Amino acid sequence: MSVRDQLLDDLVRKPEDWKLRGVLADWFDDNNHPEEAACLRWMITHQKRPYHGSSPSASWFNADTVSPGLGDPESDVPGALFELLDGGKQTANHKTFADLKSAEEAFLVAWLKARKGGWKPAGKAAPEESPPAKSAAKPKKKGK
Repeated sequence: MSVRDQLLDDLVRKPEDWKLRGVLADWFDDNNHPEEAACLRWMITHQKRPYHGSSPSASWFNADTVSPGLGDPESDVPGALFELLDGGKQTANHKTFADLKSAEEAFLVAWLKARKGGWKPAGKAAPEESPPAKSAAKPKKKGK
């Protein structure tokens, strides 16, 4: 089993373990997969993970079209990502997957597709989106 698969399996056993999600993000960074790392770090920052109850299934939710407060906030993802989730069964604004691992993997794939299509996550700007550095020159004062 690869290190990636082992870390993903560990995450499936503890989906609310945000530190473990960070370890997987670091692994992606160390292995030249910066977008996957960015996805996991976004998930950590926004506390996103698939919903799972007592059954083995897991689901993602999109609350763009429902009243605030409905659904599970931790599984509520932006519509652009929700629409690109493949492999789950959609019922209204939920996509349900057979298990946590397939839900996690589907989210990573949706993230990559969305980013390739030009979608940008809301929040902190990525380095290439940062505003230009301010000039060190002092502003000129108006004469009196």
